[in-house]
This record gives sequence, structure tokens and C-alpha cells, in this order.
Amino acid sequence: MKRAIFFIILLTASFPLFLSYGQENKTEELIQEGVELHDAGKFKEAIEKYTEALKIDPKSVLATYELSLSYLALQDYQNAADFSTAVINSGNRQLSVGAYAVKGEALAGMDKVDEAISLLQEGLLKNEDEYLLHFNLALNYYKKGDNERTLTHIHRAIDLEKSDSGAFLLNAYALNDSGLWVQSLLSFQMFLLLEPDSKRSKSAFAEMLHIMRIKTDEAPLERSFIQQQMMRNNPDTIPKADEIPPLTVEEGLNRALVYHAITATLDSLKYSSDEIDEFLLFKSVNKEIMNLLIQESKGAKEGVFWTFYIPFFTHISESCYYDTFCRYISVSYFPESLEWWQQNPGNAVDFVIWFEKGDEE
Repeated sequence: MKRAIFFIILLTASFPLFLSYGQENKTEELIQEGVELHDAGKFKEAIEKYTEALKIDPKSVLATYELSLSYLALQDYQNAADFSTAVINSGNRQLSVGAYAVKGEALAGMDKVDEAISLLQEGLLKNEDEYLLHFNLALNYYKKGDNERTLTHIHRAIDLEKSDSGAFLLNAYALNDSGLWVQSLLSFQMFLLLEPDSKRSKSAFAEMLHIMRIKTDEAPLERSFIQQQMMRNNPDTIPKADEIPPLTVEEGLNRALVYHAITATLDSLKYSSDEIDEFLLFKSVNKEIMNLLIQESKGAKEGVFWTFYIPFFTHISESCYYDTFCRYISVSYFPESLEWWQQNPGNAVDFVIWFEKGDEE
């Protein structure tokens, strides 16, 4: 009898533990289901899952954070800000950076860019050097038209993470707007290497052709990261293709030499034939630019342009993959480049392997 009573007492004492364990598993299951729905673009359904998870465990910081992400995706900026604030206030170190980024983006979405900048600066103080916070700071300064601070933070973001295509695209825009058009060409190409076939890839390639003076039409260029309405309100945001760009020496680079190489190559090609397609113009002009930059890089040159970008693209320019590289980064812009890739899958695979693993393969 005593043993039976002891067993009942033990079972009763253990029941809350089993219940707690079961609730924890159910919460995790609901959050995972919500993440899968979010990734599938079903943001409202994801929110329902996270809300259900919070009913079981109101203190789940992860469910709260995922809620902020789904509300942000729906452009429900107030809810995104509220839930990300709760995550920040929780003191959770693992989710802190993401929460600051979500709230910063929500504030910017409500046209509170200055508040977003202050918040992100606070996030950097609490979390030290973090790629995502530097990137979002650069993005908000870019929206304000502050190219100097944009470049400061985007350069630090790239230092911390060189695999994110968006950072190189934002860097290219800010460099071009600052008159550093040669540097922007290489940043555009780095972006296109990482992200060759998206909608913003096509717009980026078009802007690059304008910088190279291959395209001189007056059609307005589209840009990522910034609303088209803002660009219409500020028509001088993007340098015009028919204007002579800055030609002074900057960061040890004589831009007049690059400009002359571009114009001389274009004149030579256009005089040699009446029918020169844009792809050939791009491939030829880009090659001449790289040849000049390789010569200019000889000697002691400092700065990331000379120590990272030039060696990187020199390796491609002097390899047997240069033509393939030109097809690769233009696949979103030229239909014939896409067709070339479809007809030459072996070349495509060889280039990707070489690009990712180097000459050893």
C-alpha cells in the first residue's frame, strides 16, 4: 500500500515536467511550421502559427522575433516594430542583431529614417561590429543621400561579409553617385557575379552600360533599395550618361586614362563595322578598362580597390574564362547570353567550379 501511495506521489510530482516538455515541443513545432510558411511567402498563415505558439508560451522570444519578420514582410511596420522591440528588451543576445535590423527597417518604412539610424547605432554599441547593422545603416544613409556615410558603413559591411550580393550593389550605387565611377564598375561586376539573374541584376547591368557610355538613351534607370518616387523627385540622383564624368586623379587612379580607353575603344569598334552589338561593345570596353587598371596597379598602391578588386578581376580577365565571365554577368540583360548558357551547359559548369574553387580544380 505504501509503495502504491509513493508511486502516485511520484507521478503527480512529475506530471508538470511532462506537461512542460510537451508544451515546449509543441511551441517549437508551431514555430517551425511558421518559418516554413514564411519562406513560402504565406506570411499571414505564418503569423497565425507564431501567435498560436505564443499562446502556449507567452515568453517565447523566438516566436516573437519570427512574428516581427512576418509582419515586416507584410509591410505592417507598426507590428514589426512592436514585436522586434519586445525581442530587443528581452536581452536575448542571439536574436538582438536581427531584432535591431527588423525594427530599423520598420522605422524606415514609416519614414522615420533618422530614428532608424539612431536605433541601428545603438545596436552596434550593444552588439559590436555586425555586418547586418552596418549594411542597414548604409542603406538608411543612402536613402538620405549621404554618400559619405553610406560608403563608410557599406565598406565595413563588405569587410565583414563578402558573400552578400546586396552590399556590393549598394556600394556600386553610392560610388557612382560620389563620382567614383571606375570603382563602381568593379563593384557592379562583383554584384553580378554573386547574383547574375535577378530583376535588379538587369537594372544594375543597364547602369553599368551607361557608365561605360555604351548606352546613352534618356530612359530613367531603376535602382534597388530606393523608391522610384524618390528618384523622380530627385532626378540628379544618378549621373547622366551624356555628361563627362569626373576625370581627376582619385585614390591613386587617373580616371582620364580610363575615360580615354573607353571612348577610344568605342570609336574604333563603331568605325570598323556598322553592326556591332552591345554585348561585343561591353566585352571589349571592359577588357580595355581591365588592361589599363592592371598597368596602373603596378607599384605600391593602397586601398581596397587596388588590393582586392583589381587582383580579383585581373585573375578573371587574364584567364581563359573571360568570355564566359562576360556571358555569365550579362545573362539577365542580353537574351543571347541566356541562350548561350542554355546551349553551353558544360562551359557554365566549368566556370562556376573555377570561380568557386580556383585553379586547383
